[in-house]
This record gives sequence, structure tokens and C-alpha cells, in this order.
Amino acid sequence: MTFKELKARALQDDAFKKEWENQSAFWQVQRQLIQARIDSNLSQEQIAQRMQVKQSAVARFEKASNANLNTIISYARAVGLKKLTIEV
Repeated sequence: MTFKELKARALQDDAFKKEWENQSAFWQVQRQLIQARIDSNLSQEQIAQRMQVKQSAVARFEKASNANLNTIISYARAVGLKKLTIEV
């Protein structure tokens, strides 16, 4: 079974669908931030230095299923983003 098939099957469950929809806004922001880092040719280590955290914290953020707003803002500043778009 492919991921797409599994996702379609899981989305038939109302509780799963609600959680998926709640998480999708965060995943959208997370993708924008990671893409900005990649487009800027910055490593996780460089972002960590700019955020004054360890590289492992940046790696955790990039794999996380949630984060606080301060972390998102700090990461955005570290990659030089002036604007983030959140669609809900």
C-alpha cells in the first residue's frame, strides 16, 4: 500500500481527518522554512548559529509535528524570510 492510498483510507476516519487538517497549516509553514533554508544554501548548523541553538534543535524542528510561534519566528529570521504564509 502506498502512502497516498494509506492517507486516503485514514482520512475516512473523522478524528484522523480533523487532526490531519489541524496539522496541515504547521506542515505548510515548516515546508516554507525548510525550502527557504535550502534556497539560501544554508546548513542546519548555520541556522542553529543564527538562532543561538544547537544543530540538533534545528533538525528536531525540521522533523517536528508542532512548534511554538517563537521558534517559527526565530527560524524565519535566521533564513532571512520577511513573510510567511499560513493557509487554514
